[in-house]
Amino acid sequence: MDWTDAYLTIICELLAEQVRKGNRPNTYLNTLGYTEVSDRFFQMTGIELTKTQIKNKWDKLKIDWTIWQKLMKLQTGTGWDSAKGIIVMDNEWWRKTKKDIPGCEKFKKKPLQCEEQLREMFGDISSDETDHWNPMSSNPVVPENNVEPFTVDGINDVPNEEDHEDIIHDWAYQEEEEEEEDVQEVTPTSENAKKRPRVVLEIPKKAKSSTALIIQEKISTIAESAASFTSRKEAEVSIKEVMQHVLECGADYGSNEHDIATQLFVKKDQREMFLTFPTTKIRFDWLTRRYNDKYGSV
Repeated sequence: MDWTDAYLTIICELLAEQVRKGNRPNTYLNTLGYTEVSDRFFQMTGIELTKTQIKNKWDKLKIDWTIWQKLMKLQTGTGWDSAKGIIVMDNEWWRKTKKDIPGCEKFKKKPLQCEEQLREMFGDISSDETDHWNPMSSNPVVPENNVEPFTVDGINDVPNEEDHEDIIHDWAYQEEEEEEEDVQEVTPTSENAKKRPRVVLEIPKKAKSSTALIIQEKISTIAESAASFTSRKEAEVSIKEVMQHVLECGADYGSNEHDIATQLFVKKDQREMFLTFPTTKIRFDWLTRRYNDKYGSV
């Protein structure tokens, strides 16, 4: 399939919509997400995509997003064309950068398309998690500085591997566990060990609750960000909505009017203009004129 700018805009909007709906439980869409994207893309373009095609496009878009983010980290101190949205540097700079960031040459003359939608799709899952903790990932990694040491007789000691694992993954503890005594006794098991003095291992409640508090704070931040984004989106006209109106005004799949609509309505102002027309006939005639303006009357 030839992924034109118009088709790319549509697929990115549809994928981002599924992320907003919660149909990306981990790093990929679930079955419902793939089905809805395929159905909506067919309705808007007349092209039927398989799950494999959608997944392959998702992977390629994620690679582009990662490359672009690495490039943007190098933007400081470089030339920048604000009109085109690209880095302006000489060929030698690009040759060196290409070695550090393979694939970045595609953005030498053209910026990343659909950056806002790609941020929704990959912004919270593209980190390598070396210095960021994502509590919503399928296998979250807690930074070491979130694990508090044990205290034995007032002396700090680093927990062993088994104890360390218990602290990291003790997220679903019951409330009654907080009511347990702070002091737990460690009883020797061997005959020789019974002669040793009793060792009291004190585990502060904070060691149990710190991870849960961090999760709660992270989830609250994510919820606030999602609510803010949704409120901004409510006032916008989506491609999906306007293409439904295109079909309703008589511009069927394969028609000149439907073809020009897929090109025009990647732009927000064109979508808004189209929906200001009061009748379906006026909308259809307007699409016909736009097609003739670009390609000439048939």
